[in-house]
Amino acid sequence: MTPSKSFLIFILLLTGLLCPGSCSAGNSSSEIVFVGSTPGDELIKSMLTIQPETKVDFIRWNLTLNNTKSAFVLSIVFGESQPNTSGFKGGGEKHSFEGEYTISKSGNKNINGEIYSLRSNKLSSVIAMVKLNDNLFHLLTPQNQLMVGNGGWSYTLNRKGPLNNLAVLPALTTSSTLTNDTSLQVVFEGRTPCQGIATDNNLTVTPDCFKLKWKLILNRDPQTLLPTTYQLKTTFNRDADRSGKWTIIKATPSNPNTVIYQLYSDKSENSFSLLAGDENVLFFINKNRELYIGNGDFSFTLNKRK
Repeated sequence: MTPSKSFLIFILLLTGLLCPGSCSAGNSSSEIVFVGSTPGDELIKSMLTIQPETKVDFIRWNLTLNNTKSAFVLSIVFGESQPNTSGFKGGGEKHSFEGEYTISKSGNKNINGEIYSLRSNKLSSVIAMVKLNDNLFHLLTPQNQLMVGNGGWSYTLNRKGPLNNLAVLPALTTSSTLTNDTSLQVVFEGRTPCQGIATDNNLTVTPDCFKLKWKLILNRDPQTLLPTTYQLKTTFNRDADRSGKWTIIKATPSNPNTVIYQLYSDKSENSFSLLAGDENVLFFINKNRELYIGNGDFSFTLNKRK
């Protein structure tokens, strides 16, 4: 090989035009995978072309976004839950969808932030979700409102292999809709992964604990409507129950429009913090003011009881 040819190959390798054994790795880095398990109510079944008569307790999602091609691949498994497991009776049914997504900014009265809209010929309608940060998405209704889950599952999708140090919290709705609430008592519920949040808050759990079921009761003064007391219960660990006073923090250094519900505990110096997505959905945040990231089974989301 002549020196000139050797020099040319070196330049091509350096610039990435020749990449034996590494091109596929470069392409894979453009793909980001989100997972989660959501309820199987009538609206989401319609959006995912699941027959209305199909009995669906929950839906397991695996969503791959290709940020180079603005394309997505969505695989779902759904059906009746198998008791005492995280799976489905008979393995569940499977659907898959491929298509393209677009990103838009929304500043309407219902939601703020970047909205990802998934479109496919196999989907009966657009599936929209708002970006909380690079690790979390939350599904939206056709009216661009946060979808509300139940005591078992939420509508949050979690990034596999999440990024670290994402301390900027979003403000998904205007603070006035959250601070002007006239309800004297509201109840939120949901299930989260166990070990991480237990370690952060000095909760005693068994090594095999993989989920915690939460019930949060928020009370307000009947005259002033200001926050007063709360009860935070977990049915899988009574020692983790907390009660005390709560308050609304209307701003954070990272985002002046963020609204946080701060729960102060009577039992210890520990306190829980939740980001208020809107009046119906809350997200647990850690001591560093970062959103917790869930897994394929559960998210760190609480849903207002209907």
